[in-house]
Amino acid sequence: MITFEAVTKRYPDGTVAVDSLDLDVPDGRVMVLVGPSGCGKTTTLRMINRLVEPTAGRVLIDGRNVADSDPSKLRRGIGYVIQQTGLFPHRTVEDNIATVPLLIGWKKASARARARELMDLVGLDPAALARRYPYQLSGGQQQRVGVARALAADPPVLLMDEPFSAVDPIVRAALQDELIRLQAELHKTVVLVTHDVEEAIKVGDLVAVFRPGGHLAQVDTPERLLGAPADDYVRDFVGFDRGIRRLSFFPAAGLDLATDTVLTAATTFADAITAGHRAGEPWLLVAGADGRPLGWAAVADLKAGSPAAALADAQLAPVGHTFRPDTDSLRAALDATILSRTERAVGVDASGRAIGTTSYERLRDAIRAAEDAAEAGAEMVRQTAGEAR
Repeated sequence: MITFEAVTKRYPDGTVAVDSLDLDVPDGRVMVLVGPSGCGKTTTLRMINRLVEPTAGRVLIDGRNVADSDPSKLRRGIGYVIQQTGLFPHRTVEDNIATVPLLIGWKKASARARARELMDLVGLDPAALARRYPYQLSGGQQQRVGVARALAADPPVLLMDEPFSAVDPIVRAALQDELIRLQAELHKTVVLVTHDVEEAIKVGDLVAVFRPGGHLAQVDTPERLLGAPADDYVRDFVGFDRGIRRLSFFPAAGLDLATDTVLTAATTFADAITAGHRAGEPWLLVAGADGRPLGWAAVADLKAGSPAAALADAQLAPVGHTFRPDTDSLRAALDATILSRTERAVGVDASGRAIGTTSYERLRDAIRAAEDAAEAGAEMVRQTAGEAR
């Protein structure tokens, strides 16, 4: 665990970067520090590896004051990833990654073998890229090398200072996904600095929101941060659309899908019209013999056709985006519904077969149920905490 005990950093000109910070970073979790420019996020991060020294208070790693450690030895045991990667331009990719193992006495062959192992881990092809130089890589590849280098000596703590901000949005999203995947495998204690609240919510197990002047505004899980901001500052910082983003934490498994609106392509127009009236639905989903969705049939259009005709011959609206109730969130289901011309979306199984459809009304009920369950859980936590005190 990383612990900040009443930590303050005041510069000679009187500027206070961090003011009486008390913060715990649990082992094996990702803590994201987020806030506006100049609020003390990076200063806080750099006090962990003593690139910045506090003027008051203590920073502890597993109960030991970092001020009692030799700075060089301390830093070799802490992974550090920065915005521009900081790669050595005159060294190959594998030698960049092997830097810390070599510094702590590994043989060159072992260090390079470790480098190639880590290249595989972060999604880089060692055979193609190990002997290249940083300038021969894309920005996203360079960031992956930076992460691999930080992990080379298997440090328990990983510090990341705006690690993905210098790449384009598509690459940034891919790198965020890669971090989530790596953390699920490695379980490092990660402190990550960003100014992007979306990134904080996506990758963080916990999020610490800083106010200007180096004060903490709220430390919470992403879900609680979106669902229960501590005050107006946090509410404004996380954004007016926090309710929509919070749906990413509610599984779609609780969504009640309509199954009587899914018909096979062999169904006649007459039977489809009857099914639509029975379900009270203006749109019906047409599925092929394999169960995969083919498109949406409008009941109103079917009435103009021959009752004996089959849905296989109907003019169908595109299926649009689908979602998987067993793995996706209510946010994914809502996005699929919003983007659909029919204002309905298709839930599918792992094989892509249609298992039911949803609508705004069904989503509304599922969202209310999820919010009620979340509030009940939060109330239980509050009561348990009160009893513990």
